[in-house]
Amino acid sequence: SSGINAEYGEEDYDNMVLELLDEDECCFLVYRLDEPRGSHFEHVLITWRPEEASVKDRAAYTMSKPHLTELFEEGTFSYFLGGHTFSDVDFNALKYVMMGEGEIEPLSRYEELKKEALAEEEVERNRALKKIPDMDMYVEDDTVKEINKFVKGFINFIQFVIDGKRETIRATDSSNVAIDDLADKMPEDSPRFNLYRYSHLKEGKSTEFVPVFIYYVPEGGTAKAKSLYPCAIDCFIKKLQSLNADIKLRLEFSDMADMTEGVLYEMIYPPDRETLLASFRDVVPAKRPGKRGGWIKVLPV
Repeated sequence: SSGINAEYGEEDYDNMVLELLDEDECCFLVYRLDEPRGSHFEHVLITWRPEEASVKDRAAYTMSKPHLTELFEEGTFSYFLGGHTFSDVDFNALKYVMMGEGEIEPLSRYEELKKEALAEEEVERNRALKKIPDMDMYVEDDTVKEINKFVKGFINFIQFVIDGKRETIRATDSSNVAIDDLADKMPEDSPRFNLYRYSHLKEGKSTEFVPVFIYYVPEGGTAKAKSLYPCAIDCFIKKLQSLNADIKLRLEFSDMADMTEGVLYEMIYPPDRETLLASFRDVVPAKRPGKRGGWIKVLPV
């Protein structure tokens, strides 16, 4: 590879890197800078995820990047680039990254504007806590019909699966399910999205119906499957809300045995501190010779 400060550094870099990128296929590229820092050369890790690539591949490359860097000696990569257009990973983009490290001369006005735009995008990403890309997958027509049944109250449960090959979301189960039977609906080693209407008595008085979105992600299962669901979840919830699902609570579970009615109720109606303290009771142990009596606060079950 060519030194970044060489007279034809830009031409050499773009000719070498951009020529290797396909518009419909993701890849990782490692680019070595010729000018060493100390006793070793610096390297750039480029993550290329074009929009024409499949959702499955883009998600897989995003989730596998940390595992790739662990294969190299610590400190191998001095700079990181990533994007879905050539301008995200070209020579100017690399200059922007290096300038942040104080390695090169100030940017041109065009590059400054680009830097500002990228910085604003980064702020928005951080504000939304986005560590992975949003994937807006198509929701199949039959599944939309089931969602409408849920909205109208004909059913209280729908389970959704992502079809990785077709890059769509479809319903695999739609019925009326008691909360104690929810765990039996979950596969042992595959993630699932679930929409559930929790029917209950609030404070023993009026009946309430609360739509809950449950993302089930078991410890087992393939890395590819686990990478798809986090990428699709935000856009899918927005889709459900646009169809009037009126979701009030979003939960994630790795073991549905933890998803009891008591847990669900407290998540919807968390007790305030005064109520919690009022529910404590003092337990006075029997006095023993030579021992002082005391008390123990026991939290309600």
